[in-house]
Amino acid sequence: MTQVPDEVTAKDSGGNFTPHPEGQFSVLCVDVVDLGISVEQFPGQPEPKEIPKVALVFASGAHQKDDHGNENGLILLTAEMTNSANEKVNLRKFLEDWRGKSYEAEAIKAGLPLTKLHGKFGLASIEHKLTRKNRTFAQIKGIAPLPVQIPPPDAKAVLEEYKRPQFLIDRKARYAETLKKHRGDEVPATPPSEDDDDDLPF
Repeated sequence: MTQVPDEVTAKDSGGNFTPHPEGQFSVLCVDVVDLGISVEQFPGQPEPKEIPKVALVFASGAHQKDDHGNENGLILLTAEMTNSANEKVNLRKFLEDWRGKSYEAEAIKAGLPLTKLHGKFGLASIEHKLTRKNRTFAQIKGIAPLPVQIPPPDAKAVLEEYKRPQFLIDRKARYAETLKKHRGDEVPATPPSEDDDDDLPF
């Protein structure tokens, strides 16, 4: 008698990564990461450009859960942006939305100390997006000052639990290596990693 095969389906679990739920949530800025300089090739430009990058990392206090429902680390929201206070750059708009008002010209001229964002609360609008590999990730669509009537995350507990994710450490190292090649007149040839699949839109 011919052996009957098991009913089994192979699926891409995405590394058991759980995206943050959609909606509006009070969040805490748990990290500001200087990613260094990314070498980027823009359409129509003959040479790659060197773009300084920074990542802002937020947490609402929500946790990853394993297959048994046990909590397994914070769910993080990461926004990677060009590190510039220019009014045409996303970071400037993001920060002004977050604080609820525009920066004075004097503040822009002096420079914006991004380190001071650490430990600050905000109200984030979160939506889901699909990556090029059809994985779902959570994106901060917008951010605003946290209304006084909305309770913030437990800052002490969240900051004590937070650990900088490895993908940001790896990305920083990869940017540095690519920049080194670029400045040595070598064509940047570092392939994207699995962690870059979400193609963060900031």
